[in-house]
Parts: sequence; structure tokens; C-alpha cells
Amino acid sequence: MNCICHIKTIATRLDVTQLEIAEALGVSRNTITDLSRNKSLPNLALAYKIVDFFNARAKEKGMDIRWTVEDIWERTTEHEKAPD
Repeated sequence: MNCICHIKTIATRLDVTQLEIAEALGVSRNTITDLSRNKSLPNLALAYKIVDFFNARAKEKGMDIRWTVEDIWERTTEHEKAPD
């Protein structure tokens, strides 16, 4: 399955760094970097932790938005290639 990951876009919108995400979730910054660059896909538990982190940060900032796993990892068709 091919996916386009939107972690970098959402993190920028929320003014949060990859290191902050990694530390909050108990993973390495390299893990978040690899996910952001479409080099790997998270397991389901980590995917939901990332969603929960982004939604909590948005709420703290007073933003009226809630992301889902599908918002962060957009599935592509076989003919579309995820960007590097």
C-alpha cells in the first residue's frame, strides 16, 4: 500500500517539531523523520498516538479541527507515487 504522509504539514501548522512529537510519544526523532518522508508506515498503535497528539495540540491552541489516521496517511492508488 502506498501512502502520502502529512505529518510535516500538520506539525508545521501546529508549530511543533519532530523532536517534540518523538519525545511526547516515546519514539526516536528518526522514527518521526522516516514516517514524514514516507520511508515507513507506523504500526496501528503509533498511528493513533500521533493522531491523539496532534488533536490534543490543536485543542490546546484553540483550533477547531480533529484529524484521523486517514487524514495523516492518505492512501494513494497504485499509479500514484508517494513523494520522497
